[in-house]
Amino acid sequence: MVAQAQPTTDSRWVWISEQVYPLLIDGALVGATGESAFPAVSPRDNRAVARIAQASAADVALAVAAARRAIDDGPWGRTTAKDRGVHLLRIADLIEQHADELAFLESVDAGKPISSVHYSDITISLDSLRFFAGRARMTRGVAAEMADASVIHHEFIEPLGVVAEILPWNGPLWTGVQRLAAILAAGNTAIVKPAQMASLTFMRLAQLLLEADLPPGVVNVVAGSGSVVGEALVRDPGVDMISLTGGIETGSQILAAAAPTVKRVSLELGGKNPNLVFADANLDQAVFWSALGAFGNTGQICVCGSRILVQRAVYEEFAERLTAAASAMVVGDPLDPATQLGPVIAASHAAKVWEYVDIARHEGRLTTGGERYTDPFRAAGAFIPPTVVVDVTPTCRVATEEIFGPVVTLLPFDTLDEALSIANDTTNYGLSAGLFTSSVDTAWAVARRLKAGQVYVNQWFSPGVLEAPGHGYRRSGYGGVGIEKYTQRKEVFFRVSEPSI
Repeated sequence: MVAQAQPTTDSRWVWISEQVYPLLIDGALVGATGESAFPAVSPRDNRAVARIAQASAADVALAVAAARRAIDDGPWGRTTAKDRGVHLLRIADLIEQHADELAFLESVDAGKPISSVHYSDITISLDSLRFFAGRARMTRGVAAEMADASVIHHEFIEPLGVVAEILPWNGPLWTGVQRLAAILAAGNTAIVKPAQMASLTFMRLAQLLLEADLPPGVVNVVAGSGSVVGEALVRDPGVDMISLTGGIETGSQILAAAAPTVKRVSLELGGKNPNLVFADANLDQAVFWSALGAFGNTGQICVCGSRILVQRAVYEEFAERLTAAASAMVVGDPLDPATQLGPVIAASHAAKVWEYVDIARHEGRLTTGGERYTDPFRAAGAFIPPTVVVDVTPTCRVATEEIFGPVVTLLPFDTLDEALSIANDTTNYGLSAGLFTSSVDTAWAVARRLKAGQVYVNQWFSPGVLEAPGHGYRRSGYGGVGIEKYTQRKEVFFRVSEPSI
């Protein structure tokens, strides 16, 4: 199915500025050194819709110096958790006031269906800010009993300092806001680098942040390439921590580049996540969640349930029902509220996904999808239909490599041990996994044996990303999650004497 393109008279386009979107450095909106800029290209039609200031290494140095001053010498380093919470609530109010505009920009720039942006991305952003506004005041150190009765111990939980947050392109708004909320709640200053393929929404948010009354330098936003901006942030000794949400290859490069300065690094990386459907599962429930897990955000989600293992007794029925669900999905203009799946992030990424579709034709059998759109609107953009590949083997490339697109593989299994062996047979990934069964015993046994940081039982996706953040196994995660990863502990020991009175 297809959602129709919006008419060219859509008044929402006035929300995109004709001026170059500036950087945010030291509490001011500034152009990039040399006035360099890069285009924001919409995957709807592969056309440039805006221009964004392209930061240089010199701009990064200015941002780092500003963030350093703000925490070392400025008022931010002396704020209380309550003070920081007030600022976060102001940011939440600003996002809520501009929700329609930000949703429109995210939909245009990242290709995310606008209904989904409102339902998910905006909601998560607001929830994150309000959650961490309160969470900041709940941070407590511990006191340990010392062997020496004359010594009192107290633990302080303190900010790391200057945190550089490098964002992904598949969820730039909510990921950036969620990370920023935790960084500020912990008392750090931040330098945020949006992904170059999806910078527009966060650059607009940078403008709104000026209205939140943050001291200069507390939040800096610098856009540009990873090879210039990212590299400069990683190597700058003034940055205390690098946090990345992205791919394994990029994460490995950051680890190597950060080694000389021995700074803290946190990496939330990719996955090839198994979804196990047992014969006693509620198939209505299993098909609904499996389709959502496989094709949500056009398959561009790190915890995407991209390989489904189905017990042989229900394999054919499940395959038929999942195929029907995928075929019925509305693929079209992300600005249309009826759209369920928009384009992938860019034509270059679409080309990579199409390569995997071609591989899938030789490694399995396609029951739906796999054909390029021929209608004028979708043919002009980076649209890929939801594609189901059945009868693959556990070692097929499409069943072992992260595709990051709307392509899901199905393979049968007979026994629980066989399912677990296939599910855990990957050296790279261990981000998430799921299972569908009506047996509590099976659910408990399988959840304990799956090698993944998050396990979903009779559902997909975590409803507790703030309350119970997950850390990937193997190469899917490194360096901590949640607000704790942005803090450090200081152990203080007081020697006291008996009072003289």
